[in-house]
Amino acid sequence: MNIVDIIGKIIPVLLAGLFFGAGLPALYALGMRMLAGTTEYTADGRLVEIEGPSALAKAVGYIIFAIIFAVIIIGILWIAKDFILHITGFNLFGLAGK
Repeated sequence: MNIVDIIGKIIPVLLAGLFFGAGLPALYALGMRMLAGTTEYTADGRLVEIEGPSALAKAVGYIIFAIIFAVIIIGILWIAKDFILHITGFNLFGLAGK
């Protein structure tokens, strides 16, 4: 096995690690920011909401959370794919069970 083969196999693992390791928390933070309004502290120390999020920001936030939810569900199903195949006989992802 030469260095080009090794690098070719490392790149997909690196990209998946970046996406699942840092990408999902970054998406979560972006979704939270989209759903946050504008607030400020008053002179007496109270926190007041100046303006709520716009309709577009809410829609983007909800879409981001739907993506995160879908990735989590797909991940759980991927982990359980062999069990599902064994119990139901249904090959969930179309891959041969080992």
